[in-house]
Amino acid sequence: MRVLYFGDASWGMESLNLLIENGIEVLGVVIRTHPTDGSLEESARRKNLPLFQPANCNAPEFLDIVKKIKPDLNISVSYDQILRPAIIDSAPMGFINFHAGKLPYYRGRSVINWAIINGEDEVGITGHFVDEGIDTGDIILQQTLPVAWEDDYNAVLNRVVAAFPQLVLETTLRVKTGNFERIKQSHLPGSYFPRRGEGDEWLDWLDSSRNLYNKIRGISAPAPGAATMIDDRKVVIWKAHYDPSWPNYIATPGQVVGVNPEQGVLVKTGDSTLLIQKVQYVGENEPHVPKWRIGRRLKPAVII
Repeated sequence: MRVLYFGDASWGMESLNLLIENGIEVLGVVIRTHPTDGSLEESARRKNLPLFQPANCNAPEFLDIVKKIKPDLNISVSYDQILRPAIIDSAPMGFINFHAGKLPYYRGRSVINWAIINGEDEVGITGHFVDEGIDTGDIILQQTLPVAWEDDYNAVLNRVVAAFPQLVLETTLRVKTGNFERIKQSHLPGSYFPRRGEGDEWLDWLDSSRNLYNKIRGISAPAPGAATMIDDRKVVIWKAHYDPSWPNYIATPGQVVGVNPEQGVLVKTGDSTLLIQKVQYVGENEPHVPKWRIGRRLKPAVII
């Protein structure tokens, strides 16, 4: 089977390597106009694979190149351009994409972040055919990975990245042999999530401790981090802790109600409390354990 490979980043690189190691003939590699890093490009060059970087993969001039290459199957691993019918139909066995989310419930962008923010205890990774919708094509293979209570975004992301190459290989081999069942998404309830952007990081201390905790760990590094204001300064909260057994009571949300020099500060939320363990003022080089005095107030979400 002859494959044209579209991709980006380390998981794109590792998946490409595993396909080649298992006998898949790769005709060329298509990288993003603005790659996340140079790992996939470097790997393609080391393997002497033809490298393409079209400004628009749907443009007639690139479609002409694909027609000359004659792939049996197109594969996308973290490629970022919207695919139109002509490129989708440019290989007889189809165009398959690999999505770091549990379809159909986590379509769209930033879905690992959103899954943690929503308090999920697992995330999905999915191989599916591409159609004209956004992550709506027939599912070929799907796997789930656990999310523990203390996991942050980096932990879950690393788990997904490590599992991706094997999913790509298994899905590709199933398409090659025809040994798979197409699972249509049209009859399943789905959810779509937009890309997270500037302004989404602000914390609202009127919210519940559970929701605030999930948001903090869901957008921790390498995401931008959750943010609040203290003394008119923006501070990023990188790490927090919440125990659901802690008592619920009414007091002023956002106010510091406890200090532990070793562990951090306890902040009142809309229902309980939240232990803030690691923070970083904007402009500082390193995060640290906060030691704010009892009574100081963190400001609610800021609209910018």
